[in-house]
Amino acid sequence: MPRQRCTGTTRAGDPCRSFAVADSLCQSHHPQRRQAHLEATRKGGEARSAVRRAARLWASRGQEIEQGDLPAILRATMLDVRTGVIEPAVAQAIASLAKTSVALATDLEIEDRLAALEHAAGIEADNVTSFPDRRRA
Repeated sequence: MPRQRCTGTTRAGDPCRSFAVADSLCQSHHPQRRQAHLEATRKGGEARSAVRRAARLWASRGQEIEQGDLPAILRATMLDVRTGVIEPAVAQAIASLAKTSVALATDLEIEDRLAALEHAAGIEADNVTSFPDRRRA
């Protein structure tokens, strides 16, 4: 016996192509199952996000990543994409994380250099609350 199709309609007004689960409606159209369907869809989307996949990939390898490792990681990632080991979306996430890591390292270096300059000038960072108004001078 063939499975019954959902009698609901899509947003475009076309007949729904999913199979019915209860009362001639699919999980998306059935009012009592709609919330469960939305939650399952949300969880599925989270589990499949490229960023999460990339994070799981590196965590599964148990590796600490240093700033100097990024060029080699990116080269390996490109090779993995070319050979089909990882999806391009995962590689994009890795590249995005690498870019963020470089930006963060740059920001931290600037903060360290500024602190050293303030120390050399005898300025205590805790006492600086705002820039002096240069128009008064």
